[in-house]
Amino acid sequence: MASQPYTEIPCENAAPAPRRLAQDLFARHDPRFAWTVSELSHLLKEVVAQELAPFHFWLGGEIVFNAPPARHVYATLRDERQNSIPLVFFQGAELFRKLELKSGEKVIAYGSLTLYAPKNTLQFQATELQRAKDDKESLMEAMRKSLARLAAEGLTDPARKKTIPPFPKCVGLVTSPAAAGFRDFVHTCFARAPHLSLLLSPTRVQGNGAAEEIRNALQLLDDTGECDLIVVTRGGGSIEDLWCFNDEPLARAIASARTPVVTAIGHERDNTLVDFVADRYAITPTKAAEMVTEGFFQAARERQTLTARLRQAILQQGQLRRTRLQHCLKSPHLLHPEILVSERKSRLATDEGRLYQALPSLAEKRRSRLENARHALLLGQDAILQRKRAALGALKAALRTLDPTGVLKRGYSILLDQRKRAIRKAEDAPRGTRLHALLGDGSLTLAVEESQTAIPQPPTP
Repeated sequence: MASQPYTEIPCENAAPAPRRLAQDLFARHDPRFAWTVSELSHLLKEVVAQELAPFHFWLGGEIVFNAPPARHVYATLRDERQNSIPLVFFQGAELFRKLELKSGEKVIAYGSLTLYAPKNTLQFQATELQRAKDDKESLMEAMRKSLARLAAEGLTDPARKKTIPPFPKCVGLVTSPAAAGFRDFVHTCFARAPHLSLLLSPTRVQGNGAAEEIRNALQLLDDTGECDLIVVTRGGGSIEDLWCFNDEPLARAIASARTPVVTAIGHERDNTLVDFVADRYAITPTKAAEMVTEGFFQAARERQTLTARLRQAILQQGQLRRTRLQHCLKSPHLLHPEILVSERKSRLATDEGRLYQALPSLAEKRRSRLENARHALLLGQDAILQRKRAALGALKAALRTLDPTGVLKRGYSILLDQRKRAIRKAEDAPRGTRLHALLGDGSLTLAVEESQTAIPQPPTP
């Protein structure tokens, strides 16, 4: 798409001067009523003021200063065909000094047409002015602004991008069948995955209206629901040729598609707006085909590797079995099996004789070990019984020592009150208390006549 260093806004509301003005100018044929130059200048000024001056537009060209800017700027705008028009910018000297413009530089100015009456010269009266940018710079700036808007909405965020299926059954293709990128993509796909189905939605890939066609083709494939993946691609070209892929509505359509989208526009050095919002981006159509078929290609390569390994293993096993078979065929046991039978009979007879010789000795050894064990068991039981009896006697002696009846038999007694509690102190049995005395042989019922807390000492001789 061809582009200009400035934007032309057509004045759709502008119309040629009314027919009555032309009639007024040219309808007088009487030389007595000839127009004067001042009258013509005044009429032309009115025509310009009514029909041209109300419309403001951008005008671009190469600026040539008539004089160094002082307060107002007087210059000329001209193009590559050397067509020119005077330019005036009132109070514009300060702006020109900031821009540091020089004669011969390209500018774009915003303003309207006026008439310089003294010379009946049409001039462009500017109210704004800036340096003109070349085609590529202007386009890239527009692309950067669109990308900033898309990024601010999160459409370039990797987190929102869909996963590319590793084994797609059907791949939708948005491109022109006449494009070199189409041939590269199809050739690579079928070379790596011959069974893959491709569904083409043909469209123009450059020129005016191409972006809208690409959007419609993408939407058509996305709405069918038959595609596991959609590839938008074309071959290389100039920035103008690829500019339809910098269309912001197209980028938004790719971002909102339900089907994962891969873009492959141009060559490695080319970057378009749709590459930033696509789920995956490839640098060329061939690389896009490799990306789409990578799962099939890796599976096929792994299958080839496994097939080769299996074939090698089968050959090795076959060779091993062949070697073993040849070895067996040369074995004397197979050639003369009676030798093997004779060897086995001889070995069996030898083992049988050794067994008969060993059985009596083995039985005697087992019998001796059993007798020794029985004798040891009997001796052990007697020793254990003796130890248990001694321990039991010691326990009985200890119990007799602790038995209170033994103490009572030695002449002692135990005093109990009416509630069978032992009396340990004299104060526990005041006078008149009835007590029960346990003796070594029998018991007594007593009454306390006197209670002493101190033990009386025997009289000294």
